[in-house]
Amino acid sequence: MVFLLQRLACAKFGVMSASARFTKMNTTNLIRCMATKNTDSLFSDLTVSAENQKVSNNNVAVAEESDAGAIQYIQPEADEKLQNFLNPTPYLTVNALLTPLKRDIYKENVRVNGFFKNNDTVTLKDGNSYTLNLNSKEIEALEPSIFLRSWRIKSSVKKTNIVLRALKDLPLKKAITQLHFMEKKVARDLVEMLERGMKDAEKMKYDVDDLYISESWVHTDGNWMKRVDCKGRGRAGVMTYKWVSVRFLLKTSQTKKRLAYLEKQRNQNKTVSSFVSQGKIRGGAPGYYKW
Repeated sequence: MVFLLQRLACAKFGVMSASARFTKMNTTNLIRCMATKNTDSLFSDLTVSAENQKVSNNNVAVAEESDAGAIQYIQPEADEKLQNFLNPTPYLTVNALLTPLKRDIYKENVRVNGFFKNNDTVTLKDGNSYTLNLNSKEIEALEPSIFLRSWRIKSSVKKTNIVLRALKDLPLKKAITQLHFMEKKVARDLVEMLERGMKDAEKMKYDVDDLYISESWVHTDGNWMKRVDCKGRGRAGVMTYKWVSVRFLLKTSQTKKRLAYLEKQRNQNKTVSSFVSQGKIRGGAPGYYKW
């Protein structure tokens, strides 16, 4: 009732309340804006047109391209750091682990004997004689070898071991030929590994025909996936998807010669057990006849 009397008084005496003045001002501004805008929409301020949206997207794209700190997509083949991690540069352990003098002694020992022989005296070009003594682990590390490792292979340890047993001590090229004719699925991934080993051998200037598979092993690769194995009559089980990883160690005939030499030394130094005395079978002959 009071509000109605105030409205009547304002209309009679020409007095306008604050709310009425605010409403009139907003209406005037809206009409002025409609007159200046090239649009037929009354709610153009509340909605964004398609053209404005395109212009806004283009501005954002230009800003992202001009920003130096923005993350840019790069092809994996062009990523130098990624390729160096996936394909590390092969190196010779003789050059990396030995000093120049020990390196010359080791190479001369191998040249003379065909393999490294401990406590063997060799003479270098300067006329000095040296003796180098290494333990078994150091000798294995310094011998020419190529280490290969695979990525995640969709297989199991039991299935992969069957193939690896067939490749034991085979020459590299013959092992690749055997894998080409195997019906096992894991043989394809193993062929790729051994072919990669041939390329590494060429980079390290090894004779590919002289390489053989010295060691190979397989182990489980983590994060096995499990899925529901639906069965009949409301039953269900768990199906496990297994992944493995394979390792190869390729070596040359230098290792075979050293192992054959050590085996011969062991056989010669082995004590022969016998129930017969080592002396003569008949005793010393007396100076007279016994019959």
